Amino acid sequence: MAPDLTLAADPGVIERSADPAGFVVQACERAKAWLEEALEHGEIEQIAEIKSQAEAVRVYTAQKQLGKDAQLAAAEIVRRAERGIGLAIRRGQQDRQIRRRGDRAGQVGGNGDDNTIFPSKTGPADYASAGELRGNGAGIYHLTDGVPEDDFEEALATAKAERDLSRANVVRKIRQRRGGPPAPGGQVPDPAERSAQAAARRRELIGAFAASGMSSHQIGQRLPISEDRVRQIAREHGIDIQADAVLGRTRRPDSARIVRETAHALEGLALGVELADPAGLDPAQAADWAASITRSIRALSTFARQLKEQTR
Repeated sequence: MAPDLTLAADPGVIERSADPAGFVVQACERAKAWLEEALEHGEIEQIAEIKSQAEAVRVYTAQKQLGKDAQLAAAEIVRRAERGIGLAIRRGQQDRQIRRRGDRAGQVGGNGDDNTIFPSKTGPADYASAGELRGNGAGIYHLTDGVPEDDFEEALATAKAERDLSRANVVRKIRQRRGGPPAPGGQVPDPAERSAQAAARRRELIGAFAASGMSSHQIGQRLPISEDRVRQIAREHGIDIQADAVLGRTRRPDSARIVRETAHALEGLALGVELADPAGLDPAQAADWAASITRSIRALSTFARQLKEQTR
């Protein structure tokens, strides 16, 4: 759990702080790293708890009029936690650890070809209400389904610049950033839906999006299903994704050069930090640097694992 956010959720602790608004902002900043860790490890209960605490902080800062910056800091954590809940639910549904729509507790999973039993205590409603998840067109799922990380981050930054981090405004910014044609008929199947109707609807959307000039990667983000699955469906039903042919002729980045230069740069950085004395740093700056370095290390560790898998 994010200890600073836990303290910030206690009105008594905030009131005793010399700078209540600053205390809230710093606590929320550090909570970002905790959220990333929780999402990476699929700790949906912890993500939901962080969301609850951040919402309590947001309400308190508004009631006590601690300033817009403090309110926005707390609201940002709420939005990030909501996206984390949505992503964790979708991941759990794919892994059959969280029930999908139409599943029943104790029901045999899949299409009758295995003996998977859906746990009786894990459903989306255990982590957020139906209203929060679907939210009349601006729910948690609208922060996650078919929304790449870059689009979410850009939408969040734009909404923050407007001083309005309500979920409705963030969803609105996501839609503005994504652009492209709306789904014909306005309905995109739930990614966990496996019915014949959902499959037919996906085929229809793939055809419509392909005709509008979108690539299989872009179509996969909109549905959302994997890029490979989009191509498979297109092949099976004779759908021509012309954008893929165009993109296939574009020059790809030199991966070997990128990795080689990254490795050399990291060697230099590793030598440099050996000369630094953490005890002589400003604690406030040190916390921010630690969070930033942690995020970078996480991305590099993931890539290092991918490189190792290539050698097996």
